[in-house]
Amino acid sequence: MSRSKVLHSKPVPLFFDTPNQTEDAEIQTAKDGPLLAVIGCGYWGAKHIRVSCDIRDARVSMAADPRPDRLEYIHSQYPTVAVTRDVDAILNNPSIDGVIVATPVVTHFELARAVLQAGKHALVEKPLAMTSAQCRELNAIAEQRKRVLMVGHTFEYHPAVCFMRQMIQSGSLGELYYIDSRRLNLGLYRQDANVLWDLAPHDLSIIFSLLEERAQSIGAWGCAHVLPDVEDVVYAKMGFKSGVAAHVHVSWLDPVKVRQITIVGSNAMLVFDDVQPSEKVRVYQKRFRPRIDGDSYADFQSAYHHGDVHIPAISNSEPLKLEVLDFVNAIMTGKRPLADGLRGLRVVAALEAASACLRRNHKHRSNDKHQPTFRRGNVSVGGPEIAAA
Repeated sequence: MSRSKVLHSKPVPLFFDTPNQTEDAEIQTAKDGPLLAVIGCGYWGAKHIRVSCDIRDARVSMAADPRPDRLEYIHSQYPTVAVTRDVDAILNNPSIDGVIVATPVVTHFELARAVLQAGKHALVEKPLAMTSAQCRELNAIAEQRKRVLMVGHTFEYHPAVCFMRQMIQSGSLGELYYIDSRRLNLGLYRQDANVLWDLAPHDLSIIFSLLEERAQSIGAWGCAHVLPDVEDVVYAKMGFKSGVAAHVHVSWLDPVKVRQITIVGSNAMLVFDDVQPSEKVRVYQKRFRPRIDGDSYADFQSAYHHGDVHIPAISNSEPLKLEVLDFVNAIMTGKRPLADGLRGLRVVAALEAASACLRRNHKHRSNDKHQPTFRRGNVSVGGPEIAAA
């Protein structure tokens, strides 16, 4: 970002519940909770500022962005937040405890490293960085300086995902067969990443969180229909030691918005539909258990079981707010956050493996015009970087 003066640098009053609280009370609360700053005031940055302003134990004091129009918007919506085009105004401010980085992915590594080296805690939007090597360096710096490093895996904090994880851990679904995840929409096209790096981090973080194990193999194939070398449709498959298979389908070119995860087990099946305004999770008491005795068609049909559909009560707590609360709690207590830097490394390692498949398939298509549009490739994925945290 360019270097410029702070546009609004007047002292920032603390967010408080009632207008009758005294200035002394405001100052005392400010001392108790961490002071936050946000770098990047686009779609996600503005959301982070909004939820952070609702957290009693912390407050956002500064926001940085190179675009004057975004700074004007932030200041108009949150007059107590000082805005600047100069990142150093945040990095060199000794009163700021934690920084939220919500910028294009290509800038994540350099900004997160600068934040950690400045002695501040860092929450970085997904994905954590562009390479697993960069992620490992960030984790090493955070460990050395004893700073919190978090990644914006928002769905790991989603109450529906927490419910699904509990269902799996309790054994209610029986033996897990597979997980199918679809994240589809018409746009938005990005210039700094393909659809895999844009959308799949959500699905990968959810799947890893649900299974709590590392993928042993990853295959990926996709197409670039609109922009050369920018895949807008990608399919991926992961294999796990437990025998579970996980499938991910992401697209910028579907006419209907889809945000759905299906989990199939031997005793029951579960569907999470995040597009639904309510009743996002349904548990289906459906299963198929073939009979050992009998070889007639009737015996085969009777192996299907169709039971009730259960709609559990799921909390409507906003996942992003729960994420920022975890960040604030980690700063205040020193406890490791749920979506820590190791989980960010795990997802980036999987993205790297999937990207290697896409590059190889693109090379095959370029060298042989008779190659089919979609070719499946597999690359072994191992090492501690994608092990469950």
